[in-house]
Amino acid sequence: MKKLFESDAFQAFFARLIVGYLRFCYRTTQWTHEGREATEAIWDRGGPALLLLWHQRVHYAPACWPLARAQKMAILVSLSKSGDFSVRTNTLFGYHIIRGSAAKKSDPTKQKGGAAAFRDMLRWIRAGHAVALTPDGPRGPARDMTEGSLKLSQMSGAPLILIGQSSSRFLSLNSWDRQRIPLPFAKGAMLWEVMPPVPADADEAALEAIRIDAGARLTALTDRADTMTGAL
Repeated sequence: MKKLFESDAFQAFFARLIVGYLRFCYRTTQWTHEGREATEAIWDRGGPALLLLWHQRVHYAPACWPLARAQKMAILVSLSKSGDFSVRTNTLFGYHIIRGSAAKKSDPTKQKGGAAAFRDMLRWIRAGHAVALTPDGPRGPARDMTEGSLKLSQMSGAPLILIGQSSSRFLSLNSWDRQRIPLPFAKGAMLWEVMPPVPADADEAALEAIRIDAGARLTALTDRADTMTGAL
């Protein structure tokens, strides 16, 4: 049975099943948008963009980025075996995949492909595309923004697009961030906020202030989305 679950054929079938289910959820959810106009302007003029959402809402992310209109999107996926399956699902959504993740704080010498992934993301953004990141993932702490996404913005000149998403019907996983799986036929909310690129000359103190501010803004958007859908 284990060999069946690990086979390419089963993994491909299961990935199509999950993507089909999530698309069904997105289509049957009645979405309310706030603040999307600034993001639409970025779509219309093209150019680099950096989309940020908390890891808890990662399964809502594909609903917010219309590839037919917006920039090509890249997703950062870890080098783990679970990341292998994530590659399958995100490829089906039409995303470009970049592999790698940050080193563990407990063992910073253990390489996870983070440096190479950062360079790949930087090249992708500088080519005028977009990258979506969960700045508290993949291990948390929940809603604690790391500096990596801000460094990408600083070095590429890409604006930060913060998005808080919620729906009235969902399942919560028993994970470190209580990750949510949307359910169909729900009331949904997408709240958008665009922040300017991190200044190229920002020093460590300025970067820390931006990190705290961006994290607080993203949390506020997410909590307000929950309030709008009654999901608190």
